[in-house]
Amino acid sequence: MESATIEAYAKINFTLDVIGKDNSGYHNIESVIQELELHDTILLEIPEKIKKGIKLNSNINICPANKNLAYKAAEFLIKKFKINSGVEITIEKNIPIASGLGGGSADAAATLKGMNNIFNLGLSEEKLIEISKYSGVDVAFCLLGGTAYATGKGNELLKIEDFPMLYVVLAKPKFGILTKHAYANLDYKQTGKQLKTAQMLDAIQKKNIKKIAESMHNDFEYSVCREYPIIDEIKEKMIENKVLNALMSGSGPTVFGITQDKAIAENIQDSLKKDHYFRKKLDFVCITYTNTIH
Repeated sequence: MESATIEAYAKINFTLDVIGKDNSGYHNIESVIQELELHDTILLEIPEKIKKGIKLNSNINICPANKNLAYKAAEFLIKKFKINSGVEITIEKNIPIASGLGGGSADAAATLKGMNNIFNLGLSEEKLIEISKYSGVDVAFCLLGGTAYATGKGNELLKIEDFPMLYVVLAKPKFGILTKHAYANLDYKQTGKQLKTAQMLDAIQKKNIKKIAESMHNDFEYSVCREYPIIDEIKEKMIENKVLNALMSGSGPTVFGITQDKAIAENIQDSLKKDHYFRKKLDFVCITYTNTIH
């Protein structure tokens, strides 16, 4: 039985500037995206009993097959390359769903990589990234990994110098936010004004941690935090406990705080888990770090 096991890494957005809409109605952004060590694990198999089609398994309830990005990625490859075989996809989920951490996109990217291997398609990374545009906006970054400057709809990528290794505390409230909903509710009076991405790129090049922290910005916060005040409350709690800065990732609702000090990260994690108020409001708290290896 042919099989492949691929790790699917989460991401955070250190900046997310919404520049505006293009003529087709898509939003143009500028963003610095960073891969994290937190990951799902994808097992792809070609079992003899599945002659055609795709079987999708997971350790948790995930979205239906017709909406699952990993399923869609596999389906696209099977049709495009006329693969005359079935495939079984097993997703071990560790990245929260609808969290702004790119878990679905990471799973799709891992599926593209794995199927490229087990079906000997011989596709280069560049070709996989081109194909990924049909699977979801963040999939291209999840294929590239590391640290990247994203423009256009978010899938025009330039790999940049790796981010300094930082501990990252993640805290997700007990709800998800669909990207479509976040875009539909953007506050256009506020978006596109700060434009912190250029400042962030300069800070990364100079390896200036203080400036990196000061440059963190997300245009989605204007509308999302107004709708969900808990996000600002998590940020304030993290900052009170000495993170360098805290920000909502992507379209939310997960908040991340950064620090160079593991003890500070552990203290924040413990504080959020032990605090009665936050214990009722959160369903996911963990410590991970910026992934500079992959």
